[in-house]
Order: sequence, then C-alpha cells, then structure tokens
Amino acid sequence: MNDLDMVRDLRSQVRQSEENDLRGARRRVLASMAPEPQGRRLPRLAVRVAAVGVLGVTITAGVTVVQALRTDGQGRGTASAPAWLPVANVETLAKRATAAAARQTDVYPRADQWVYVKRDFSSKTGSRYTAEMWTRGDGKERAQRNEGSKTITRRQGGEDPRVRFDPAYLRSLPLEPSALLERLKKDTAGVIPLSETRAVSHQVLMILQEGAPAARLRAALYTVLSQLDDVGVEKVRDLLGREGVGIYTVDDEGMRQEVIIDPNTYVLLGGRRVYVGESKSQSPYGKLPEGEVVFSVAQVAAGIVDHAGDIP
Repeated sequence: MNDLDMVRDLRSQVRQSEENDLRGARRRVLASMAPEPQGRRLPRLAVRVAAVGVLGVTITAGVTVVQALRTDGQGRGTASAPAWLPVANVETLAKRATAAAARQTDVYPRADQWVYVKRDFSSKTGSRYTAEMWTRGDGKERAQRNEGSKTITRRQGGEDPRVRFDPAYLRSLPLEPSALLERLKKDTAGVIPLSETRAVSHQVLMILQEGAPAARLRAALYTVLSQLDDVGVEKVRDLLGREGVGIYTVDDEGMRQEVIIDPNTYVLLGGRRVYVGESKSQSPYGKLPEGEVVFSVAQVAAGIVDHAGDIP
C-alpha cells in the first residue's frame, strides 16, 4: 500500500463535516470574537516595532481617545474598537480602522456649526502652550484662542487646498481609497510645491491634524498613506505620554515626521518631528543631536459645537 492509499483509507474511516456542523462552528467562532462588555477592561497589547514612515512638511495632530461629537446639542458619540493584535504595518492599521469605521456613524457639523479642536504644543526650546481652534462647517471662517487669553481671533477660510481641512471640503472627498488618492493628487497638483507623493502626504497629514475627520474618511486616509512609498509604523508615545502607533518617514533633511494613532480607537493622539540625521541635503537641522524632538503636539479634545468659543 502506498502513502496515498493509506491516506484514503484513514480518511474513509472519519465522518466528513456536514454543512450543519460548519454552520454551528462558524457561529461559535463569531460569538467568541464578540467584544467584551464595557465593564471589563481589555489589556492593551504591545505594538511591535517596524521600520517605516509618513511624509509631511508639518506635523501636529491627534484626537482624544473618546471624541465628544455634538451634532445639535442632543447627543454625543464615541469611537471604540479594540486592537486585538499588534499592528505590524500601515496596511494592517488601515484595514482595522476601516473595519471599525464600518460599525460607526459618521457625524458632520451643519454649515452653521463649528468643529472644535484643543491641542498642547511643545518645541525644542522648551516652550509649551495650549491653543483652541474652531472651524465653521461651511469652511468660510475660522477662530482661535491661545492659552491664557480670553480673546478669540477670527479669520476667513478659503479655497486653497493647502489650507483646506474644513468639514465642507472633507465631505466632498470620496471614501474609496483609490478615488481619494486621485482626488488629492488633483487638488494638490501645481498648488503645493512638492513632488506628487510628498504633496499628497502633506495634504493627508494636514487633514488628519487639523480637520478631525470622521471615522470612514480617516480610515481611507490611512489607506492612502499605506499606498505611498516608505510608510510604516512604530510604537511611540505622544506629548502627554499616551502610547500609540506612530506612522512616520524621514525626509531629505533628516527629519522624521510622525503622526501618533491610538491602537484601540484609530483616532489621532498627537504628532512629532524628530531629527534622526542621515540628511540627503544641506539640512538646517544638521547641528542638532540625533534623536532631538524638534516639535511635539498632543490633541486633547475635539468635538462639534454651535458657536465659536463654545466647548463640547
């Protein structure tokens, strides 16, 4: 008897799985994957390091782990999705964020409402400050209040893609990643004086850090980043010490640009600019020690309010 005959003989003695068996097993597996009740805290899994990065000219960004989104003064929404496994690359992060977003309801402000964002900033000079910003839903006006001031400074919005991250613009963006990538290429072509890839990544980072985009658009933006060259993730902490997944890359001046994402909710926690050396050009940062954090930011609150000056 040869090996194949032996396998056939052994297989014939075992009852083959029927459809009812498979259906029942599938139900049990899905039930075991259901989220734990909110009363139990799930341990946060360590995020493995992978060498990688995100292109950007500026970096500042994040959203609180729980976003308070007020649409018309009658309700609040939160985002939550457990990170069951370590995040090894941007593709994995984007897929999980997309799956989590599918279970959420995106909330956008009315044209006369405002998106509120509060951030803590720190620079290598040791200065640290807090600023609050409001962006009107139709994109026609912005407002800002710096720490310690009671004055709200207002300024007009605009159509320039380099500075557009208002809700009206975000709602016009397609949610399908390939269509979103093409739209961002079109919006930045001839406007942002960078290569196509860097211009797109700059615009993505600007939207993430300034616009507090809704879950489905945020996931699509992560997917766009995953399609760019030399993008990956690393376990990092933001300015407030919150542990997250850092998406980063190193530019030609040896500056590593990072955005830091919460691995449970996929919202932004913060961002950093870190000098790591290996400059490919005459860098103005060449005299800095490697590993110097040039700039850091943590976003501590975000939401939708009825008037500039309101807090969620």
